[in-house]
Amino acid sequence: MTMLQDVDVLRIFVPVAIRALYLRLAPRLEAAAGRTLAPLFDLNPAIPERILAGEAYDIGLNNPPYVGALVAAGRADGASQRPFGRIPLAIGRRAGMEAAVLTDAVGIAALLRGAESIAYTGEGTSGRTYLDAMDRLGLSEAVAPKGRPMGAGGPVASVVAGETELAVQPLTTIMASPGVVLAAIFPAVAGAQIDISVFLSTLRALGASDVLDVLTGAELDAELAAAGVMRFQPTR
Repeated sequence: MTMLQDVDVLRIFVPVAIRALYLRLAPRLEAAAGRTLAPLFDLNPAIPERILAGEAYDIGLNNPPYVGALVAAGRADGASQRPFGRIPLAIGRRAGMEAAVLTDAVGIAALLRGAESIAYTGEGTSGRTYLDAMDRLGLSEAVAPKGRPMGAGGPVASVVAGETELAVQPLTTIMASPGVVLAAIFPAVAGAQIDISVFLSTLRALGASDVLDVLTGAELDAELAAAGVMRFQPTR
């Protein structure tokens, strides 16, 4: 049963991959809801863990499989779930080493094979997606010795500091990180895409549905695309 509460602040779970995008959208979301939003930033796999542990929230953004588990547990309203966006995995390098952005599997394979070190988020969806893509492209053995799993924010920070040559991150993260330039975007054939859905809590407060409507409205499509997020339709 859905219960609507009247509160002054709405709590919204946001994956760190779209932190910069959320901060740009926040004023519009708050205006639509007529309430302040309190963002809860975390890695995609950690968000459902926090919700299942009982942490209160009103709106959430997360990978579809996790949302399904939350619905089954009665912690998310399944009828509210909508697709938000699809983010391709990308590769960044330190600014000052600009080159043509690679978008083909052959070119990306050569880039990774030639790199001395490759940082990725070890506990995040992007890291798992990267490792799966390496297996799919037959590169696991070649890149494993170069791999540097890190915590949230670590890969781009290590590249900026010159400690790691390449960072594999969601495109949104690479585009929003000062000191890092885009080296490659994985093509669809690599299966290196991260889907994010938006949903509401079964105990959401008034105004949450207005935030969901703005996040999924067509008016944001062009802005999201410019930030590295493409709209998608879920497969049945």
